[in-house]
Amino acid sequence: MATSSFIEPIFENDEDAFQSGFAVPGEDRGPAVVAIDIGTTFSGYALSFKEDKFSIFAMSTTDPDRPQSGTRETKVPTTLLLKPDGSFHSFGHKAFEHYNRELDDSEQKTWYYFERFKMKLHVQKKLTKKTTVAAANGREMPVRTVFSHALRFFKRASIADCRKIFRAELRSSDTTWVITVPAIWDGGAKQIMREAAYEAGMSSESAPGKLLIALEPESASIYCKSLNSIGRTFADEALIESAFMVGSTYLLADLGGGTADITVHKVASTGRMKECHHATGGAWGGTYVDKEFINLLSSVFGKDVICKYEREYPGDWVDLVSKRFETSKRVISKTSMYVEFPLSFYEFLDKKGTSIGNCISCAKNFALKYVRGSLAITHDETLKLFKPVLDSIVSHLKLVITLVGGVDYIILVGGFATSELLQARIQSEFERQFNLRVIVPPASSLAVVMGAVLYGHDPSQIAARRALHSYGIEVNSPFDDQRDPLSSLYIDKKGRRKCSKRYSGFVTKNEEVEVGKKVKHTFYVSEDDQQSVFIPVFKTSTSAPRHTFDADRIASLTLSTPGFGEDRSLTVEMAFGETEVEVMAVDITSNETMKGGANLDFL
Repeated sequence: MATSSFIEPIFENDEDAFQSGFAVPGEDRGPAVVAIDIGTTFSGYALSFKEDKFSIFAMSTTDPDRPQSGTRETKVPTTLLLKPDGSFHSFGHKAFEHYNRELDDSEQKTWYYFERFKMKLHVQKKLTKKTTVAAANGREMPVRTVFSHALRFFKRASIADCRKIFRAELRSSDTTWVITVPAIWDGGAKQIMREAAYEAGMSSESAPGKLLIALEPESASIYCKSLNSIGRTFADEALIESAFMVGSTYLLADLGGGTADITVHKVASTGRMKECHHATGGAWGGTYVDKEFINLLSSVFGKDVICKYEREYPGDWVDLVSKRFETSKRVISKTSMYVEFPLSFYEFLDKKGTSIGNCISCAKNFALKYVRGSLAITHDETLKLFKPVLDSIVSHLKLVITLVGGVDYIILVGGFATSELLQARIQSEFERQFNLRVIVPPASSLAVVMGAVLYGHDPSQIAARRALHSYGIEVNSPFDDQRDPLSSLYIDKKGRRKCSKRYSGFVTKNEEVEVGKKVKHTFYVSEDDQQSVFIPVFKTSTSAPRHTFDADRIASLTLSTPGFGEDRSLTVEMAFGETEVEVMAVDITSNETMKGGANLDFL
């Protein structure tokens, strides 16, 4: 293919091109899709070109701690390091190494080191534009800025890899960016990701269609369905093919480091997937095991001791939990799991007149040993660390299966799904009790990001979704003394008694909504001289509330309504079938339109 001289660089400036590591433009291979998966513990990207969409390239790197192994990693730790002035320094292994091994204690107190920051968007009940996330040393940074730095890193990495490996150019006009998010996230979290992507130079508000938000379980479903096309071999191909036959129903559990994201799909007659129940889940990821490990350390060495060590040695603490224990828990033997302590922990305990060996020998309630500088956790004790999170996952899967009236298969994807302990527990619970086949596809940790690439090429593979909440707007209606509280009463300019807090619903929770489906309602202005209408958008877990008191306002639109008289009408239209809720209001008289969707303000 000839090199085009009309390539539009995707870099915003020469600095971006320089930092990409390969500034010479490549050839034009046409439209491409780049998907980025920011996970709680590990992150990565994948891409493919439209001309051969199933030839998906996933990023490849090495662990600096094991360069001699020759093993290539397709994801890097979700660790971000910013300089004291807030500018970018590094991401992934390099961020971890620099913070923990090159900065001294005083420097660590002034830099910004972030890990597992994705959980902020899950645990924070009310997100705003000012929502911050704490670095390892407690310093705060706007969460959108943190995500923007992470996304920009992967944007540059994908551009550099494209040029180095494919000698190809990603043109801004032909590149679709896909950002994956948990299906259980609300509009506010999705908006932060979209705005962070814009800030990172991925598309813009003027071209929102070039940036897609993909739901992680859906992306994983597309990956599993496309295994043969992608060229991934699976020991039991007939099993995975039967799971995606027309009429089949499967539960897919995306089990990552932070959350369990669970959905149920039915394969429609067209071969497309329809959601059978709105997405559910919780904070039952692999990091839950880390919390149990920290609790174990607190029991053995004392909670005050562990908390003080974390404060005084933040870098080594991160090294202990996020690196050493994270590595150890992936290799579970039938005997013991070994975790090596940092040198500073020995020195820290020595100052207190004790040692690791003494503390472990005194911990009579735990099956632990001190072996050649490492904490040896017996297999039975290891099972105890995993038990709380596995119990939560199993309990929730049983609940979902009951709610949907049964499924034919369970598919496990995500980094935590590679755990042999987790797989054994799920198989034990469901293959025996429910007679279900449990499927763990090859490269399950890449299922989301590779499936997101295919989703970017063809979003129509999803036929219908279920509403995560009930959605509606707030309107004025005649006041009813029997049903409306006095707190909602107001008297308009003509002396009429009105209720200002009435809820007008558009869709109810768990209602099936086909992709592209729109719901339109017509309303009228409240006053003769009203020149604008403020339209608050609400969500609620209730099917059809009368008032908005117990609903959450998630967004708003303001529409100009020129003219005079109460006969002026406007329509409000909502689209629910996409991954983001879209709202549009139109003044019928002037045809003035106010749209919200990718630009709808949920914060």
